[in-house]
Amino acid sequence: MHYVILDLEWNQPINHYNRTYRQVGDRLIFEMIQIGAVKLDETFSIVDSLSVPIRPTHYTRIHPRIARMTGLNEENLSDQPQFEEALNRFTAWCGEDYALLTWGCDDVSVLQQNMDFFGVHPQLPPLCDIQQLYSKAFNQKNRAGLSAAMEQLGIDPEENKAFHNAVNDAWYTALVFQKLPSPGDVLNYPQQPRQLIHQEQDRLIRNKGETFETIAEGMRSDLAMKPKCPVCGKAAAVEKDGYVQQSPDKYIGLAKCSGHGILMLRLRLRAVSDRRVWMGLNVSKATRNNVAYIHAKQYQQAQRLAQGMTFDPETALRNAERSNVPFED
Repeated sequence: MHYVILDLEWNQPINHYNRTYRQVGDRLIFEMIQIGAVKLDETFSIVDSLSVPIRPTHYTRIHPRIARMTGLNEENLSDQPQFEEALNRFTAWCGEDYALLTWGCDDVSVLQQNMDFFGVHPQLPPLCDIQQLYSKAFNQKNRAGLSAAMEQLGIDPEENKAFHNAVNDAWYTALVFQKLPSPGDVLNYPQQPRQLIHQEQDRLIRNKGETFETIAEGMRSDLAMKPKCPVCGKAAAVEKDGYVQQSPDKYIGLAKCSGHGILMLRLRLRAVSDRRVWMGLNVSKATRNNVAYIHAKQYQQAQRLAQGMTFDPETALRNAERSNVPFED
């Protein structure tokens, strides 16, 4: 059996008001533009690698941030295969007897949404999460970014292998995987894809954000504690249990508008310097599922605190890699 480590790069709409996003954004939020993979044998030695760029058919203009990060643009993707052919190339390269692995939980959700949207459903084994195995092996309470894991394990980036290229990231993931105490245990961590959420723009307020000295200062600010209702624009009252962390850079909560009911709050954070934190807030009407999900997360958080399980959110934010996958709710 082989171990195939998969990494994906994807494009996103330039903004959430363009025609394509309004037409397909409820079914395709991110369109894949590169498949990268590294194959290891039963002794966990690297035996092959693969890079398949993909020509997008819907979000055809590459978002400037994605182009800067990946080096992929309209010109160098114009003569590449479209999604179905690219995925077929990948599955043919994988062979018949293999386990499929990724770092983290983003790729499985984006892959599943692209397969569903384009109607392409090859027989794939479950995607198992190396990041979960790493966290278990080194007693990490929060999900570590790939670069942080490399640093802990003494793996230096290579000059000719830049991050945010799918095959390079798969290569670095393979190097981390090889150094885990029991790499084969990764099969105990299969992932399930999450539904990627499409927001109706007329029910959503996007705040451009502010910067603060600390996360705690931001959480006490009017930005976080006086969110505006997307219907009437009036300040709403945040629930007494406040926000709950989904990942080092994402927090969620609930607020109540006296005229329009319960609101869903999504805070995204970014470390902009050693001493500054940027915080942005999205506010939308909450569904019953939103309310139930957040209450469950708040209960779990309270249980962890009661057991003395604490962590430093500032350190976690600076050690984490940002994800552009939507909030889980």
